[in-house]
Amino acid sequence: MAGLAPEGSQFDAGKFDQKMNDLIAADGDEFWTSYDEVYDSFDAMGLAENLLRGIYAYGFEKPSAIQQRGIVPFCKGLDVIQQAQSGTGKTATFCSGVLQQLDYNVTQCQALVLAPTRELA
Repeated sequence: MAGLAPEGSQFDAGKFDQKMNDLIAADGDEFWTSYDEVYDSFDAMGLAENLLRGIYAYGFEKPSAIQQRGIVPFCKGLDVIQQAQSGTGKTATFCSGVLQQLDYNVTQCQALVLAPTRELA
């Protein structure tokens, strides 16, 4: 049945729904995460040197809030769901995480990014 976690799962839909309702109602709270690490600079994230050069070449100086919290979990191979407003750096967040994990000696497909619309792709 859709929306139900597998038997034995730690997921509690009621608690999740309540947490989401609390977040929506709260003023000033922008984030809810189960991953607590926040990085104030791209250098502190332990990214590959060539990726850092590319990030700085594109004009990024300091990571946005979504980037501070989202790039490293991607790099660690964790399952990540991120939501933030337009223009906050979500695309750079997942692109950085994907690029960090690539093996440049392998010529086969190593990543697949799905987008629901042509405009978002």
